[in-house]
Amino acid sequence: MRVTRNETLLRQLTSNKVIWLLTLSDIFTWGSYYIISTIAGIYLAGRLGVNAVEIIGIGTAVYFVCRAVFQIPVGIITDRLERDRDEVLILAIGSILMGMSFVMYPLIDRPISYFFLQFLFGLGTAMNLNTWRKLFAKNLQKNNEGKEYGMYEVFMSMAIAAFSWVAGLVAGAGGIYFDLVMIAVGITMMLSFGWALLILTIRDRKSQD
Repeated sequence: MRVTRNETLLRQLTSNKVIWLLTLSDIFTWGSYYIISTIAGIYLAGRLGVNAVEIIGIGTAVYFVCRAVFQIPVGIITDRLERDRDEVLILAIGSILMGMSFVMYPLIDRPISYFFLQFLFGLGTAMNLNTWRKLFAKNLQKNNEGKEYGMYEVFMSMAIAAFSWVAGLVAGAGGIYFDLVMIAVGITMMLSFGWALLILTIRDRKSQD
C-alpha cells in the first residue's frame, strides 16, 4: 500500500512538465548566481581598487532601484498579454540579459561600467522574476500546489548547496580563475532561456488557456 502511494506521489510530481522546466530554468539562473555572490566582492576589489566597497554599495543600489522601477511596468505588460508564448519570451530575454551582465564582468575597468552592468542585471531580473512567478502559479496542478512548491524548493536548495560548494572552492583557489568563473556563470544563466523556450513545446500547459 505504501509503495503504491509513493508511486502515485512520484507520478504526480513528475507529470507537470512545465513546473519541471521552470524549476530547471530557475536553477540555471539563480542557483548559479550564488557562485557570483560569494566571490563578487573579492573579484571587484581587485578591479576597482581601494574604493571598491563604496562602489559595490552604489552598484547594489543601482541594481535594486532598476529592479524596482521595472517590476510594475513588466507586470502590467504581462497582464495585458493574451498568450503565454509572449510571457515565455520575456522570461527568456530576461535570463539572457542577466547572464550577459556577468559575461561582461571581465571588461570592468571603471565604476561606470560596473554600474551599467548592474543596471542591465536589474532590468533582466525584473523581466525574469515577474514572468517566472506568473507562469509557475498558472501551471500549478489543482490540489498539488503544496507538493509542487515543495519539489521546487527541494531541487533549488540542493542546487544552491552544490553551487555554494563550488563557490567555496573557487574562492579558496584565489583570483586566477575568477574571470573564467564569471563568464561560465554568465553563460549558464543565459542557457536557462532554453528551458523556458521548451515550455512552448508542451501543448497541454495550463498557462495557454
